[in-house]
Amino acid sequence: MTVALEKFDPTKTYAGLKKAGKGGFDCGHKVINDFVAGSLKQQVQARSSVAWVLTDDANLDQNGNPFLVGFYTWTMMSVDQSLLVHLGSKLPKLVPCVRLVMLGVDKSYKGQKWGTDLMRHALGNTRALAAQVGCRGMYLDADAGAYGFYVGLGFKSLDATGGQAPRGVSTPMFIFLEGIPADI
Repeated sequence: MTVALEKFDPTKTYAGLKKAGKGGFDCGHKVINDFVAGSLKQQVQARSSVAWVLTDDANLDQNGNPFLVGFYTWTMMSVDQSLLVHLGSKLPKLVPCVRLVMLGVDKSYKGQKWGTDLMRHALGNTRALAAQVGCRGMYLDADAGAYGFYVGLGFKSLDATGGQAPRGVSTPMFIFLEGIPADI
């Protein structure tokens, strides 16, 4: 297995992309699989988000295209300060940040820390971006199954209760730049 990280190129063909969830890329989450198959390429082409992908050059389709192991997409946004006040920082009314839109790893590659590698890359990119433009951290909406993963990376819940949202509802989460581990 030769897994490589690269910026998603919408002009390139990735094995499993068009068949996401149906014999191709399958992270086990229908919404993410549908996004990969139907919207990922269009969102990047429209410059609505930027994507980074993990590919496996040892797992090629019949045309020699590498298999899509995992990905994340991100974009810029602002979060209303009222959502962050319980995290204890003096903030402007609109807090500029990066938004992690989607992240997924194919089920056949799970348990190998590829999701953690993708998040380390995304958080490192967030830190680098903050050196160039106004950015206070990263925002995301965590699916119930991924909540603990993000807490383990240092994200804090923005749910009114300060914890995980009820099952079936995503939990808004945030990590300030200062909370990103120094080794990223």
